[in-house]
Amino acid sequence: MKRDPHLVPVFPELFAERSCPACGASDPKAVDVVFPGIHVFGEYTCTTCGYHFYHDLPVGFAVDHDVAIGKEEGRLYDGDGAKQWLTDPLMKGFRAPSDEHVPIERKVITPHKRVMVLNALDFLYGHVLLKMWNAQYYLDHHSDLGLVLILPKSFEWQVPKGVAEVWLVDQKLGKAHGWYHSINEQVKSFLTDFEEVYLAKGYAHPDKSKVDIERFTGVKAFDLDRFTTAPKHVTFVLREDRLWFRTSLHKLKYRALQWLGLKAMAQAYFLWDQQCMAMKALRLIRKLHPEVTASIVGLGERRSVPSGVEDLRTRRMDKETELTWCRAYAKSQLVIGVHGSNMLLPTAFAAGCIEILPHDRFENLAQDVAVRYTDVMQLFLYRFVDEFASSRTVARHAVSMFSDYPTFHRNNRVNVP
Repeated sequence: MKRDPHLVPVFPELFAERSCPACGASDPKAVDVVFPGIHVFGEYTCTTCGYHFYHDLPVGFAVDHDVAIGKEEGRLYDGDGAKQWLTDPLMKGFRAPSDEHVPIERKVITPHKRVMVLNALDFLYGHVLLKMWNAQYYLDHHSDLGLVLILPKSFEWQVPKGVAEVWLVDQKLGKAHGWYHSINEQVKSFLTDFEEVYLAKGYAHPDKSKVDIERFTGVKAFDLDRFTTAPKHVTFVLREDRLWFRTSLHKLKYRALQWLGLKAMAQAYFLWDQQCMAMKALRLIRKLHPEVTASIVGLGERRSVPSGVEDLRTRRMDKETELTWCRAYAKSQLVIGVHGSNMLLPTAFAAGCIEILPHDRFENLAQDVAVRYTDVMQLFLYRFVDEFASSRTVARHAVSMFSDYPTFHRNNRVNVP
């Protein structure tokens, strides 16, 4: 049977399509698999020169940016030019592996002897989401194999139905970059229960238009057929660690105050100013669409808001808060917020978005947008504005999306062959 290219064999035979980084020979002996955390490595010995090395297995970001590490001397071989944000933490962890115990709770839902393991561990919230969303493909295309999901414990509420096992890693995301003996030992002990094991590739950028977010959250996304008939609603996603600034001078002042040790003062003023900008945009939208209601979500303190606005901000996240936010997104024709992983779930539910895009994030354009459409509707429903866009600019886009939708939809979804 032809092997699915989206699966990487681990047991009974480990993936060995690697070359020796020292001499270039293409016939290394596969010795073992290593699960130190985010990365999954194969351990190999070159049958030509005897060199011992680890090599990234092609999962997650290593599908495109795999590296090899000399087992004894710790030399990094980076033939594909992996980004430093990947290699620097990896090598730091490799050179100083942690003996800290990391608890992993194994939940067996449906026992299987043949499985595929999807490792969704990462140090960034959005990366975990994107890797986890690959689960839908594997559930739909491999009913003959059980899906095992390795996941940070805080994401348990999003585990889709049909998963065979969930291995919940009780660790803060910020610590996930390390090389943990504990994770490796526990995962490998779990693997001994299976007769056949594959790794799911867990692409870092899956086709988000195919993701059915209801399968992960139990909340149905906004129905585009109701765009003009549903009550008009906007959700503002307001971050405290990446702000919407009025001008480049405001951003410079914010950084200068922080540099001077006046972080609390800077936060207080510019968080207030960010909300002023968001609420001014809403007022301008309401000039033409007075019936528009709004929600505000984000990690932060609740503030005084106008009538018809529900402030859902909090500093304490739990399953019910997550679901409350999801329901707000799901009733929104559009969500508005600054670029970041905080936009993934909102755009997976809402009909469209207006994203405020910082100048240093152009390379990451749309990586944080769960685009739901594969046709020209993308251009109408996903708007990107400059990081110093005014409230008026944002409001103009929102008004256009509400007012011009019927014509655009008719021209591009109805009156087409």
